[in-house]
Amino acid sequence: MSKVGVYTSMKGVDPAASSIFNRGEELQRLDSQRQQVNITIIVLAIMGMVIGILENELLWHNRNIPVLSFQLIKLVNSVVTLVLFYYVLRYYSIEFELLEVSGKTVMGAPYLQAFVLSGLLWPFAMEATIILIHPLPFVNYIVHIWGLDTYCAYSSDGFLAVFMLVRLYYYTPRIIAEVSGLKNEKTRLIGLMNNVDISYHFIGKAMLRDSLLTLLFLFIVSVITMSYAMIVFERPVGPDTNLDLFENSVWLIIITMTTVGYGDTYPKTPSGRYVAILAALLAVVLVALAVGAVTDRLTLSRDESKVLEFIDNIRSKQERKVAAARMLQNGWRAYVKEREMYEKKHGFPPPEQDRPQNRVLNQPRFYKAALDYAQMRGESVNGISTDVALTVTENAVLIKRVHANLEDLEEKLAEMNNMIKTAVLGGASTKSNGSRGLQVRSLEPRRMKNYFVWIRESSGVPASPPTQPDSVRGAAASLLRSVNGCDGVVFGAVAGLCMLQVMTGCRRY
Repeated sequence: MSKVGVYTSMKGVDPAASSIFNRGEELQRLDSQRQQVNITIIVLAIMGMVIGILENELLWHNRNIPVLSFQLIKLVNSVVTLVLFYYVLRYYSIEFELLEVSGKTVMGAPYLQAFVLSGLLWPFAMEATIILIHPLPFVNYIVHIWGLDTYCAYSSDGFLAVFMLVRLYYYTPRIIAEVSGLKNEKTRLIGLMNNVDISYHFIGKAMLRDSLLTLLFLFIVSVITMSYAMIVFERPVGPDTNLDLFENSVWLIIITMTTVGYGDTYPKTPSGRYVAILAALLAVVLVALAVGAVTDRLTLSRDESKVLEFIDNIRSKQERKVAAARMLQNGWRAYVKEREMYEKKHGFPPPEQDRPQNRVLNQPRFYKAALDYAQMRGESVNGISTDVALTVTENAVLIKRVHANLEDLEEKLAEMNNMIKTAVLGGASTKSNGSRGLQVRSLEPRRMKNYFVWIRESSGVPASPPTQPDSVRGAAASLLRSVNGCDGVVFGAVAGLCMLQVMTGCRRY
């Protein structure tokens, strides 16, 4: 029975026993194994490809005459391929266990049937076919290709070495996934929660969209692989081609992929032209991806656009000020010039109905300055003045500041009002005035003196308080003289408030 079956049976029987199998820990362990096996597969695949290319180059320089040393190299390549096949089997076994622990396989079915139904059979068959293509030891034959009135004969080792380059394209998404770190159990769980499969296709798509380095890596891989394929396919032509050199093949592939096509170098074999067609088609995809990635990098965010718009608006305001000043300057000069010309011609200033300003518009400089200013104002209509958010923020800050100042002023006025009431009206005695029906309050000299001393010390004015004010009017006059030299809005308000309090010290019965 599999681990999942044991886990499900224990879960239904005994909760304590079910703790023996922890699904999270098992998934983490399997994912760690998958990552290690995947890295080993990538290294072995590239190693086998390099060995195959090395053996083919040695064979070509030996005029396609196989020797024992070449067979030993191919034997080593076959051993590497078998080890690679073993790790591929292990990789898909781990992938199947991950699906099994996650509950995504058919329970109770045989292993092979469950593996087929899991959807892993087709990827495994494709990868096995790609990695098993390699030059076999002690096997040498000639591949004949006709076309374009040309007969080409290729060695089997060279032809298979070109097909081994497909490994690099197949494992490029895995290389990108392992370098990015997006293929792990945590990202898999996040994808399951959002119904997204964190596959190599998804990771490759995300990295190609967000990373220019990934695009550059894919471009370099395409140039290197297709350049080598061009060399192998153009060699049988002999001295009629210059594509048997690697630098010339790189030049041709880059010129083809950038859609320049000088025409100075071109393939002459059917297989070489197929490679050039493939490079042109791949270039369309790479250029589209590069344009999208560069556009995303150069697109300004909303905040950046707001800041840039604000800066442009400040600059346009400065330019409009300069244009307005230039227009006024030219207008004034034209006005003075017309006035001087009229006085010189007639000997007296121009009359009201013939003022020089009526002819200012006829001056070319003023007319041009006025047109420039009007054009600038017309272009700045759709400026940042519509930015409501910025205006509201500035207004809120200013309003808050004004409120704070008003509160401070009210507190100071209330404090001074209380002190005035205490000093002026606190100890007043009542005197009756029968003729006017008023009750006059006489001020207490000691409190008035203390209050005047406080006013003098606060304002810094060397004013001597009255020792004994004779009447309400005299007290008010003395108080106003004390506050008269004070600076600031607060002491002006105090003076007015003192006058009001003193003058209303008489109340009518």
